[in-house]
Amino acid sequence: MAQIPVQPPVVTFQPDGSKIHNISGHKFKAVVLHQPCFCSQCHKFIYGIGKQGYQCQLCDKVVHKKCHADVAAICTCAPQVTSSASPASPLLEAQRNIHHFSANFYKLPAFCGHCGYLLYGCVRQGVRCAGCHVNVHHRCQEKASQNCSA
Repeated sequence: MAQIPVQPPVVTFQPDGSKIHNISGHKFKAVVLHQPCFCSQCHKFIYGIGKQGYQCQLCDKVVHKKCHADVAAICTCAPQVTSSASPASPLLEAQRNIHHFSANFYKLPAFCGHCGYLLYGCVRQGVRCAGCHVNVHHRCQEKASQNCSA
């Protein structure tokens, strides 16, 4: 996973009064979660009343309010700055380890490894990487990070 040093979030205010927390290219906004969800950072269940977590407005990644400042993975949907990168660049290394997704049928409830929401449906609820066995929604397949740990 392409990572940059963790920096404090930069908070910007929207015209509607909401706050956007900019971290590692992510644009996190406090949201109410209407279905069970797991944190993409610490992989623990997100619960509570009101706005329980932060969701990236670009890639739909969901994290706890307490975990949003610790996100070091660069947002895969953020506009990337193009510069002359050396062959040993961490960004180029991350692009070499892409996931190999294929449709999968889940007999038990499973959750998306990217956005944290439940994989729902009767058949082919999501896709699974053949290498690292991460499960994601069909819609999250393109947004999922490009580094397979296998």
